[in-house]
Amino acid sequence: MLSKREKFVKAVPVWAQGRNREMNLSLVFTLPVEFKQGRKYELALTASSVYMAFCGDEFLSVGPARCGHGYYRVDRLDLGAAEADRSGEVRIIVAGYNVNSFSYLDMPAFLCAELTEDGNVIGCTGPSDIKETDRADNIPRFDAAVYTQRIQKIQRYSFQRTFAEAYDMRRMQGEADRVTLAEAEAGVFLERGVPEADHSIVEPQWISCRGAAHYRPVAEEQRILNRYISDPRDNFKCYPLAELEVCTAWEAQGFEYTVSEPGREPFAPTQIRKNSFAVLDMGREFTGMIGLECEADSLTELYVLESEILTGGRPDGVDFYRLGDSDLVKWILPAGKHRLLSFEPYSFRYAKLVVRGGNLKLSKFYVRRYSYGKIEKTLSADTDPEIRQIFDAAVETFRQNAVDIFMDCPSRERAGWLCDSYFTSRTERCLTGESRIERNFLENFLLPDHFEFIPEGMLPMCYPSDHNDHVFIPTWAMWFVVELGEYFERTGDRELVDRARARVDGLIRYFEGFENEFGLLEKLESWVFIEWSRSNELVQDVNFPLNFLYSRMLYTAAELYGDNELHGKADKLLRTASAMSFTGKFFCDNAYRRGGRLVLSGECTESCQYYAFYFGAADETTHPELYNILVNEFGPDREAAGTYKEIAPANAFIGNYLRLDWLMRQGLHDKVRDNIRGYFGEMARKTGTLWELMRSVASCNHGFASHVAVWLAEMDAARRRSR
Repeated sequence: MLSKREKFVKAVPVWAQGRNREMNLSLVFTLPVEFKQGRKYELALTASSVYMAFCGDEFLSVGPARCGHGYYRVDRLDLGAAEADRSGEVRIIVAGYNVNSFSYLDMPAFLCAELTEDGNVIGCTGPSDIKETDRADNIPRFDAAVYTQRIQKIQRYSFQRTFAEAYDMRRMQGEADRVTLAEAEAGVFLERGVPEADHSIVEPQWISCRGAAHYRPVAEEQRILNRYISDPRDNFKCYPLAELEVCTAWEAQGFEYTVSEPGREPFAPTQIRKNSFAVLDMGREFTGMIGLECEADSLTELYVLESEILTGGRPDGVDFYRLGDSDLVKWILPAGKHRLLSFEPYSFRYAKLVVRGGNLKLSKFYVRRYSYGKIEKTLSADTDPEIRQIFDAAVETFRQNAVDIFMDCPSRERAGWLCDSYFTSRTERCLTGESRIERNFLENFLLPDHFEFIPEGMLPMCYPSDHNDHVFIPTWAMWFVVELGEYFERTGDRELVDRARARVDGLIRYFEGFENEFGLLEKLESWVFIEWSRSNELVQDVNFPLNFLYSRMLYTAAELYGDNELHGKADKLLRTASAMSFTGKFFCDNAYRRGGRLVLSGECTESCQYYAFYFGAADETTHPELYNILVNEFGPDREAAGTYKEIAPANAFIGNYLRLDWLMRQGLHDKVRDNIRGYFGEMARKTGTLWELMRSVASCNHGFASHVAVWLAEMDAARRRSR
């Protein structure tokens, strides 16, 4: 089923006149409201790039749910019935980022919003040039001003996301900051389609250490420079370094820390003196906006640095640059009390609060969650504490990576990656009994007429996003089709599957151009991704794992659209790839073109074996010796045991997940359970989430990893049935 169209009764999309393409411009829209007892109020709104809405001091929501180019999903926020007559204000902060990223589309900024009272519009957005006397409807319009406290010219947060955050709270909005609103470019409005997010508050459990923070500006030649802290390029939008008002990453580089109080104490209101720090421990990783209530005794600079883990063996090892991002927020605070809230979400377990200039009384610190709502599903038959802890970590990982689309991670990228979504979509169905997020996720790929920057017929590797550098992952487009097949099995949604036919046909035509004399794909272009291991270095000229996957893609398309010829092609391809790649003991990853002939490289990786068995190139009957080796001698303990050193090990994404899912198909539940302990026990203990890789060198909260909950739930159900 496709999303329904939405429309506004009176509201018109607007933005500051002539500034809807300006980078990192934030506006504050306000509407005075006279609330009347017993009457019900609803705020309908959508925006580009993102909004945060309040009613008075009450936080309402952030949004909208992301959508494809030229389309915008409308949120309808139920404000409830007024308990008494009162005067109030609806306030909406909107950021127009206008840069290419993986997290938001590079589309012109706007807000379209209207407030209703018992179904009647009592306030809306509209152009400023409509005089009050010319308004036949006599409906008040939102006013708007530049959000001057948020520093506009700042470095990007990461290559994949938009801008870092810094605020100067000395700046107060005044008459000079008011803007003239003009009707703005928007697009087609669609229903939200997914549940509202959980915005509950979580507070720290402990103050894990304190100490002194010594600041010395970092020398220019030592400043962090990378692909996002840089000058703008033809394929990357940002402010020139010379124009930055602040680069928080460079400032944070200048701190040196001395731990004076390493002991852990329960979190309570506390004072952080000037030139000192305190590290707060949330108890596990959470994702959301950073909130504080504090009081500065004089002009104070506050830095909040975040990290998923502690590094360097230090109790204060909060490395804001661990993922290569600017994981910090800065506030400049005049003397007085302050209630602060970041605009963007961050993911962390540990926060280091660093204070310069004045003393800070911290009365409250919290994360306002930005995650899927509470999940009721639990394990009932399996009482093992470690298994239950891993299941809980999988559920939490899903919640933080499945708000409006399926994301790879809620920190570095917040991007809707294919392949990751194949696994996370199963988790959604298992934990919620629905596929609403998956419907939105897949539909987004179907909405635009075409995708700029990538070849005709190809799909973006992640979406909604912009790929100005022309990079795409051809194997991820194959996973789109494979997931589409499972989506149809889960939902029976023929309408969406039929709408996807043109995309699937386009992919098939694209790949046909790379088929060699054997029907195998050869020399695919751009970023050919198999998994994060040695396998990724063996992708040319003919890669056999991707050909196993290609066969499954063709088979799925044949099943979805009743194409017998395509079915035969898929079967022949699989048999050819299997025969050519098998060495007698293992499957070889790739073959090179030498003198017009294909010659096996001789390299065999663990993940290649899982691709072969997962996609049907081998099974227990056709390859019994290899089957037994994989089941009984491979797994989480193989590297430590030192066996089969010539076979490069798999990583979490996606080799180990293919292994576990394949073992589940074989009904080897005890083996899967033991592997889950070995792979994921440490992750659950350290962060309460599941990681991108087997070691904590990358994201420690990755959406696909939530699929562990699916296996554990299936095994738990089997235990209940066997009682």
